[in-house]
Amino acid sequence: MLRALWPEVRCDPAAGRFWLERPHDHQVAIGPHEQLALVPSAFVWPHIRVNCDGPWPLGLVFPASSIVREARPRIPPAQLVGVLRALADDTRLRALRLIAERPRSTQELALLVGVSEAALSKHLRVLAEAGLLERSRQGYYVLYRLVPRKVAELAPSLEGFLGGNSAPPTLDQRFDE
Repeated sequence: MLRALWPEVRCDPAAGRFWLERPHDHQVAIGPHEQLALVPSAFVWPHIRVNCDGPWPLGLVFPASSIVREARPRIPPAQLVGVLRALADDTRLRALRLIAERPRSTQELALLVGVSEAALSKHLRVLAEAGLLERSRQGYYVLYRLVPRKVAELAPSLEGFLGGNSAPPTLDQRFDE
């Protein structure tokens, strides 16, 4: 559990010892019949405090995990950012809407969307790299198909990011980060 408080709290399990990475007036030893109270608190963030003054019990007061989790910046997954960037263009959105109706070639889409085949090809590549389209060759033409699973995953991923519905990290995950 103390590892989750790293880097402010360091520990050496082999020596049965832990310490704070900032000065404390004196060294505090815990005797064999004493207990150390571990106290999560919403009021000490971002610090860790040691309580070694009587009459209170010996304790280590640290930020509650929910406070630490809320203070950590939320960074969206790279895949979600990639999909949102691919969708952030009206030409790509118009092409995607037409491809959602049925598979289409670059030549057909260029006329319907009103751009050159070369320009549309670049837009379709962006959508394909984001995983929204699949390409298949049929003779001379390359047909683009919508990947419905990817589109269906978009809303829950965005809602999860915006609403914070992801599972909170465990203490071990906090330590690994």
